[in-house]
Amino acid sequence: MVKGSVIFQGLPDIDQWNKVIEVLGTPSLEFMNRLMETVRNYVMNKPQFLESASVSSSLTGLFLQRTEHDKLKTSQARDLLSKMLVIDPECRISVQEALSHPYIHVWYDPAEADAPPPQISDKQLEERETQHRTVERANL
Repeated sequence: MVKGSVIFQGLPDIDQWNKVIEVLGTPSLEFMNRLMETVRNYVMNKPQFLESASVSSSLTGLFLQRTEHDKLKTSQARDLLSKMLVIDPECRISVQEALSHPYIHVWYDPAEADAPPPQISDKQLEERETQHRTVERANL
């Protein structure tokens, strides 16, 4: 979203995994011990990568920093992204924590987040849009 392109550009499966660990670093032994044995053996036999310092710093240039407020927002955005870009889901920021993060909290509306789902189904919405397009075409 922020970058306007894929962060971990790779082919499906193995190549994608390799792109992720090249940037985020090889997962901890604690995480790998929770993987299936075949996956764990594969990961442990690959070159080991330290977390790239360039992840956080490369994101800095993606945000406007004209004012002190911009610098603060950039810092908050980088902090949130660094907490989201964690391989181990047990160590990754939760949705609730992310919604409370200062970068997101400005836009977060609990009433909207806790609202019941819409009563209209996707199929009903699709039918309405199709009818609307049909009427529009007829009026042309």
